[in-house]
Amino acid sequence: MPVLKLKSPHSLPPDEAAARVKKRIAEEVEKQAQYVTELKETVIHPNKSEYSCKVYGFNLSGSFHSTENEIAVEVNLPFAAMMVKGMIENQLQSALDQALR
Repeated sequence: MPVLKLKSPHSLPPDEAAARVKKRIAEEVEKQAQYVTELKETVIHPNKSEYSCKVYGFNLSGSFHSTENEIAVEVNLPFAAMMVKGMIENQLQSALDQALR
């Protein structure tokens, strides 16, 4: 399964950055509720979480980790999503950057 990796710098405390990303994920899932199902979050530690869900029936999984100066996000994409990988990457990067402002 292809992996999409993103990083976004921030100047927030790591726990605040992680909280903002979690909030943004919840907002996006709520807006896309008809397409996103079976969302599960596993908190590894306060600044790192793993997620899994179904989007349009496709299984997705990924994680994020907040450090002192950046958030790293990884998303495992199904092969069927490779045609729109660039669009997904741009939307995720934009959402991540907005969350950390």
